[in-house]
Amino acid sequence: MRVKKILCFFIILCITAGFTGCFNRIPGKIWKNPNLEGIYRFADVMIGKTGMEDWNENKVLTRVTWQKLRLSDYHSSVYPELAAAFYQYNEKSSTEAKALMYEFSSITQEMEWNEFNPAHCEAEAKLYLQRADESVVSLLESVYSYSGGVHPNYYVNGINYNTKTGKKTALSEVIKDTKKLPSVLSKKITEKYADVTFFNLEDTFSKYREEDFTWTIDYQGITFWFSPYEIAAYAVGTLSARLWFDEFPDMFNEEYKNTPENYVVTLPTGHEIDFDLLEPDGKKDKIYIEKTADDYGSYYMLSVTVNGKTYTDEMSYAYDYDVYLAHIGGKNYIYSDAVSDNDYHIFATWDINGETPEITDELQGTEVDCEFIEEGFEEGTVYRQCFNNPESIKLETRFNILGTRGATAYYRLNETDGKPEMTDKAYTFNEGHDVVTSVPLKAEILPKMEETELPSGTSLTPHQTDGKTFVDLTREDGEVVRLLIEVSDWPRKVNGMPEDECFEELFYAG
Repeated sequence: MRVKKILCFFIILCITAGFTGCFNRIPGKIWKNPNLEGIYRFADVMIGKTGMEDWNENKVLTRVTWQKLRLSDYHSSVYPELAAAFYQYNEKSSTEAKALMYEFSSITQEMEWNEFNPAHCEAEAKLYLQRADESVVSLLESVYSYSGGVHPNYYVNGINYNTKTGKKTALSEVIKDTKKLPSVLSKKITEKYADVTFFNLEDTFSKYREEDFTWTIDYQGITFWFSPYEIAAYAVGTLSARLWFDEFPDMFNEEYKNTPENYVVTLPTGHEIDFDLLEPDGKKDKIYIEKTADDYGSYYMLSVTVNGKTYTDEMSYAYDYDVYLAHIGGKNYIYSDAVSDNDYHIFATWDINGETPEITDELQGTEVDCEFIEEGFEEGTVYRQCFNNPESIKLETRFNILGTRGATAYYRLNETDGKPEMTDKAYTFNEGHDVVTSVPLKAEILPKMEETELPSGTSLTPHQTDGKTFVDLTREDGEVVRLLIEVSDWPRKVNGMPEDECFEELFYAG
């Protein structure tokens, strides 16, 4: 926006435009959610993370990380214009991030540093999906940058695309009469931040062009965001004002008010979020997600605050979290995907319907599904599915079965208790190493369950498992066979025998 451009330093401008990598259409598997044919259609948006670093011996001097946008293969064919828009947007972001990296590298060469406390410059941008359906894809981008000085710089951007055309969604497409915004927003902000001194906000907003506003849209309304220095001092932080569909029913175009009863949004950390939990009290609610560093600054604990009531998970430590808020069956739940050492994930369910948030379920070794996409010669990005459809979420679980390997399955969120419940009959293994029998093994040929014997030296590709009693494997001739397993103790057993006696070398992590 105009004010932001005047106030931000040149280096910050290098990352204003997006910070979201690149996307290429490449041949690959078609990822099609099994629950896309309902009345309300969610769009399958994927986010990948990439970055660059400069090192001086064992110390990082410069780091720039940003995220990339991509549609699933299926929705790339449904919305080709949006897929193309993602590609163009990400290409520009990648170019600007590289320019920022060059600027940072020059700065660190001039800064004083020593072996124990080297000077460094860094920037990070993270994307949070707010809405993705047939009308609009809306994301909040949170950008942090430090290039020396007394404090870092940070700000937010709103990214809004028309799903069908791939064009940027204009504010006037969502709000019928934008001339009302100066008075409505100034009133909202001064009421919400009564302890902050503002200078004639209505006059300030009346000078804004439509494109000067930073905004996102979700399933309950539109949120306007104001970065530090924009309308208040740096110390005040990021401010926001929420216009609800039900509060201003005549202000919005009908297309954007067409929302589902059940949905999921991605929650940013470090920002207070206004949300209506649709409780009988008739009041709007406030949610705050915070990562608290441990005493050594190596890990974080996650704190969830709802209307002033906080619960901190002091048992699980992680490097980072993805956090989601779901409204299902008239109730509300938060989900956290935490990543720790050895890329180990825990997918937790937080019940926020009571007096204080509480964790009610943890899926160990489980994360929202991700996929590695090749993007050029020796280049690629791991893209993670944006969890936005409560009827269809694809999770990957780490199993120690015939080696360490991941397997995926589809789930839905239970409307009674919010816990993910598996809708597939079995987990499907991802690509991984094959196994070779070292002794003859009895097996059953699927689907007729005919008994057979696998000779020693038979090469098998793990295919599916229930994670407890059986594993299905594919022979080189294409037939699928089933072996019985026991996973309650080490070593794992196959047909009642220790697995290391049944197969040649098995690869386990750790």
